[in-house]
Amino acid sequence: MVGANRALRDLNKLVRDRNEALYAFFAEENIEWSFIPPRSPNWGGLWEANIKAFKYHFKRVAGNSKFSYKELLTLTTQIEAILNSRPLTPLSADVDDLEVLTPAHFLVGRSITAIVEPSLIDFETNRLNVWQRITKSVQTIWKRWSLSYLNGL
Repeated sequence: MVGANRALRDLNKLVRDRNEALYAFFAEENIEWSFIPPRSPNWGGLWEANIKAFKYHFKRVAGNSKFSYKELLTLTTQIEAILNSRPLTPLSADVDDLEVLTPAHFLVGRSITAIVEPSLIDFETNRLNVWQRITKSVQTIWKRWSLSYLNGL
């Protein structure tokens, strides 16, 4: 218990010191946090529009499909990776630099890259195994969402 108490005290001091440094940095840079009330999507702006677009395409592609919990979790995780890899702004003014800032940079500190898989969009769903059905759903949602996202820019 003595060792755990010491470790917790050290951790508390570290967090407190870091918080003070963060607060000082935010004050110096004039950064203010503003929070929206819970359950008020009309305050969300662009990110709520992205959630609405995701729901729209997800319901049309996977709405009547029969997925187990794990399959649905895999599907939504892959779609989450797609949405978090969308470009927000270029990282540099150089036109030859194709690196862009994405929501993934804020979440994991780098961009998310996916393995390119062959297109399954034109295949009949009843001829596909479970993984291929999930992949087909992801590819269909990606195709529909990317068109609507680009049209909305």
